Amino acid sequence: MVCVMVMRNALLVWFLVFGMLCMGTILLSSASSELDSNNTMVNNNNKCIETERLALLDIKQGLADTYGSLSSWGSSKDDENCCQWSLLECDSDTGHVTHLHLSSLNDGDTNDASNISSSLLLLRNLQYLDLSYNGFDIPIPSFFGSLPNLVHLDLSGCHFQGAIPDELGNLSKLSFLDLSYNQLEGELVLSAAEVMSLRFLDLSHNLLFGEIPDSWKYFEDLIFLNLGNNNFSGRIPMSIRYLHSLNKLILRNNKLYGEFPESLRNCTELGFVDVGLNGLSGTVPAWIGKDLPQLYALVLKSNKFYGSLPDDLCYLSHLHFLDLSMNRLSGNVPQCFSRLIAMTNNGTGTTDHHNNRILSASSDRRNPYNRGCSKITRCRSNSGDVSYLDEALAGWKGKEREFRGNFASLNMIDLSSNKFTGEFPTGIARLLDLKGLNLSRNQFYGKVPVQIGRLFELEVLDLSSNNFSGDIPRSMTGLTFLAYLDLSSNNFSARIPLGGQLQAFNSSMYEGNPGLCGLPLTKRCPGDKTRVEVPPPSNGNEVDEDEILYERWLYISTALGFSTSFWGICVTLLVNRRWRHAYFLFLTNLKDQLYVFIIVHIARLKVRLQG
Repeated sequence: MVCVMVMRNALLVWFLVFGMLCMGTILLSSASSELDSNNTMVNNNNKCIETERLALLDIKQGLADTYGSLSSWGSSKDDENCCQWSLLECDSDTGHVTHLHLSSLNDGDTNDASNISSSLLLLRNLQYLDLSYNGFDIPIPSFFGSLPNLVHLDLSGCHFQGAIPDELGNLSKLSFLDLSYNQLEGELVLSAAEVMSLRFLDLSHNLLFGEIPDSWKYFEDLIFLNLGNNNFSGRIPMSIRYLHSLNKLILRNNKLYGEFPESLRNCTELGFVDVGLNGLSGTVPAWIGKDLPQLYALVLKSNKFYGSLPDDLCYLSHLHFLDLSMNRLSGNVPQCFSRLIAMTNNGTGTTDHHNNRILSASSDRRNPYNRGCSKITRCRSNSGDVSYLDEALAGWKGKEREFRGNFASLNMIDLSSNKFTGEFPTGIARLLDLKGLNLSRNQFYGKVPVQIGRLFELEVLDLSSNNFSGDIPRSMTGLTFLAYLDLSSNNFSARIPLGGQLQAFNSSMYEGNPGLCGLPLTKRCPGDKTRVEVPPPSNGNEVDEDEILYERWLYISTALGFSTSFWGICVTLLVNRRWRHAYFLFLTNLKDQLYVFIIVHIARLKVRLQG
């Protein structure tokens, strides 16, 4: 009877707490909505400047508005207050236009090209200008350099041509510049007169050529630098060592040569480095492991690196993505790869690496245009800051794919197309959160360890074109997430284990192994019957039987601990009258306090909302 009363009172207390939380959440949401509504009304009631209103109408005339996004920009009496127009913001005190969000007004078709009116210069207080993904098909207007208060300029994906105008160097307050996905050409020129407050610079996917300028000491605040997919040549400049705040460096797909620059060891905040698809050479520097401790993505693919991998790479405890494919690396893979703890379920596998926020010029934190992601990699947080998703080319499921997203969810190692030797690197088999592993086109030999069956998160496994031999481990039938498997061109033998995903793959994924037999190959194994019974997939028992024993005793000890504690409390309250009375008195007082707390706070919130 005592235990029943204990449970009844405990449930009553929990229901009261839950009800209080729900009621508080509803009332706070209501209050927040009212405040948002009031703030919006205040912002919309601002009267815009007449000269700026006329300038906006002139700007509208030059833009191809395919989707009618600027329909609220009118010249009638009802539309006199331009601060109420869509896709722009005004200063709440002065009424000056400060933000223009004019991205994707059309489908980018240059047959219906837009034009940029010089009336833009009348918006002297403009801080934020986004014209991305509109079809202009003209050079970048030089008068952009005459907007003195501009902090954010996004001209990506606009079909701009010609050289980058020198006048952009006059924008002394500019912190964000995106000129990517255009057809800009010529050499990149940077000097002390250029913008020194930049934190974000993206010039990728253009036709820029020549050497990368060696004047980065004037850009010490830079956090994001993307010069990828151009025609830059020469060596990576030494002055890059001045970029102490740099978090992401992308130089992919150029014509760079020389060794991996030692000057990067000064950039200790680097988290993402992609210098793939170039002509860099030399050995992989050992200092990367200790001097770049924040590194979570390292892409050196398709270069001319040679030699063995240094053990110091194992110090990269935050690493989620390692791509060393298509080089000339050799020797054994370090066994200490098991220390890459970000790719284990005890590591930091859920870390969000979008901590390199780029400060936006947005003053309205509830602005709807500051939410969501663009067609490429841009995202905006609820705070109004701008962040860019990671992007890299990755060999995934047998094809080269461009991955965009949080690399904490990728967890991939690609060592393919090198000259690595030795047995299967057992350290990798301990990375329990690994989702992609590519060891193809190397010189590995020996048996694949049974521990590979513990990589339950594995989605892609490519061991093709090596010298692996022996049986295919039956533990692999437990890899239920496996979507791509290639074991072709090895020396595997015996029957392909039955069960799980292994029979679902095309037979070509097993070809080139003369000793293999069984489904999905047409070659039968000795003693096969007409109908083959497929056993259920492995649950990993053969991987480590100690784990099963551990789990069994874990459940037993949990049950014993719970029952001992529960009945110990009940018996104590039943035997000891003083404790029983004190316990029920405590619950009664707690219930009364919660009731009073809820009533008082509800009354206060009602008064606050009505006031």
